[in-house]
Amino acid sequence: MTHRNYSIFNREKIVAIIAIMACVAVIGVAIGAWCFGEEALATCWVMCKPGSRVEIRAKPKKDGISEGWLECGDSFETDAEEKDGWIHCIGVGDAEEGWIYLGYVTTKKPEIVGERYICVANNRVACRKWMAGPQIEQRPWMYNGEFCQVFVTDGEWSITSRGYIRNDWLEVSVE
Repeated sequence: MTHRNYSIFNREKIVAIIAIMACVAVIGVAIGAWCFGEEALATCWVMCKPGSRVEIRAKPKKDGISEGWLECGDSFETDAEEKDGWIHCIGVGDAEEGWIYLGYVTTKKPEIVGERYICVANNRVACRKWMAGPQIEQRPWMYNGEFCQVFVTDGEWSITSRGYIRNDWLEVSVE
């Protein structure tokens, strides 16, 4: 083995040792955070019509056992675990944990509005069953110039007398 080959081999060995040490350090930090660190939780709110409720389910399924419910504007903590369109919630009501359908969850505190709005879409806008959900079956469109009552808004979506509509297509009516 020549001197040149020997020094290249040593450099590769040193780089490999440094890489292994870095991996061990990262794994150590991760294990320490997992064992001793607290899990970061986020606050979310329920967005539904005032006076209505959103079910908390034991499992992320529509037919899951009901663990309770939250009303419009109620907040809850989540670890942001999402499964099949449901979000995990922690410490809600009598339940230690459960699942809430994402279509009724917002990251902004909803405000009760109670005003008449007008549709300002270029042509028409879809009225939805929940935020970003499927269109409602009866009167699935709201046309430019039509009026509706806005009950609750989170700044991005509004719950109206016609269904969930994005705020981009609504303005307060002055009439």
